[in-house]
Amino acid sequence: MKFNWGTGIFLFYSFFVAALAFQVYKSTQYDRTLVVEDYYAQDLQYQSHLDKLQNSADLPEKVRIELERPADRLTIQFPENLPGPTGTVSLYRPDDKNLDLQLPLKVDDHNRMTLPTAPLKPGKWKVQVDWQSDGVPYFDEKVIFIDSAGE
Repeated sequence: MKFNWGTGIFLFYSFFVAALAFQVYKSTQYDRTLVVEDYYAQDLQYQSHLDKLQNSADLPEKVRIELERPADRLTIQFPENLPGPTGTVSLYRPDDKNLDLQLPLKVDDHNRMTLPTAPLKPGKWKVQVDWQSDGVPYFDEKVIFIDSAGE
């Protein structure tokens, strides 16, 4: 069989259509969920978020977010001199929004909140604490890595 220019054009377009069909198939398999659903509204409120971060930075005693590995717990320690912090704690999983948790802030007598890490899937988590004390808003965040149960 002789290979002429008509055969070349046919093979080129066939390859192009096959590559295009493959790309369409792969794009349907990709998870395109948004990090947050109301990203535009949050973008408009970004200055208030920056103010919360500045308020946290101005504190003489910082909020400590610590992962205690032997005890399998997450401890959030608030400054002792600030009375009754209120707000929310968000455990944000970057790769799967179905695993995200939002919890009300409940502190003990020592301004400390303790959460068990056993129910959390191993991997990267962002702990975001949006809180206020005496009417002043604050925001703190820390990235933690949860190990698998066998490690």
